[in-house]
Amino acid sequence: MKIIDTHCHLISKAFTSDVEACILRAQEAGVGKMLLACCDETEFPLIMELCAKHPDVLFPSIGIHPENMADNIEVQLAATKRLLDNYCLSEEGELIRRLPIGEIGFDLYWDKTRFDDQKKILQAQFDWALAYDLPVLLHIRDAMQEFLDFLHLYLTKKYYKAPIGDPIKNRRLRGILHCYSGNAEQAREAMKLGDFMIGVGGTLTYKNSRVPEVVKAIGIDNIVLETDSPYLAPIPHRGRRNEPSYTADTARFLAELLDLTLEEVAKTTTKNAENLLGI
Repeated sequence: MKIIDTHCHLISKAFTSDVEACILRAQEAGVGKMLLACCDETEFPLIMELCAKHPDVLFPSIGIHPENMADNIEVQLAATKRLLDNYCLSEEGELIRRLPIGEIGFDLYWDKTRFDDQKKILQAQFDWALAYDLPVLLHIRDAMQEFLDFLHLYLTKKYYKAPIGDPIKNRRLRGILHCYSGNAEQAREAMKLGDFMIGVGGTLTYKNSRVPEVVKAIGIDNIVLETDSPYLAPIPHRGRRNEPSYTADTARFLAELLDLTLEEVAKTTTKNAENLLGI
């Protein structure tokens, strides 16, 4: 069995004492690849350092989480773009490597006062994703309809201004709606607007969760697995620190929910993640 955890935070302080043991446990559980979500420009060097120790197992991303916006977002965007360029481009400006842009999006759960800044940062990061043909890792919390409204505007060129003849304007945004919390109709709408997968983790297993309903409606071909470690551990680990090895628990729950074998779930979600993320 081969599984991919498409979203974890292994540089979190929660893993300071045993990150290597966590990576080993994940591999022993069949989780052969893990994508490290990045919340701001200060995390990227730490992510790259850990990924360098585990090539072909850990994979980096880069982005600005809506909760991690600096006071001066223009300076923060410029610093993040420099890191992205240094990773992706050769000295001649040719694209030589790719990585996901994330964790990015909207969060209206904690703070609604800087929503305009959230829009500016997301717009800029969408521009990078289209320019470099990169997938995005989307964090949308208490803002699914606001995100869909924004996406409509962005894609009708009210935000993104592609030059005439620029191949970018023929590209589609693609990525993962991480820790999805919207309804099935909203998921379908998002998937019409871009090539998006639904990220499914521990919340799938929670009592009274709406995620099982969404999963049944959209099907396994539109799903990737994730943990969001160290947060949102699945049952039977709820209340404890989450870690990538628990992706296997979510996979088992998903298999039972969809009346599939564990091998079918592992094979399909892994293929989905590999095709989308290029890992």
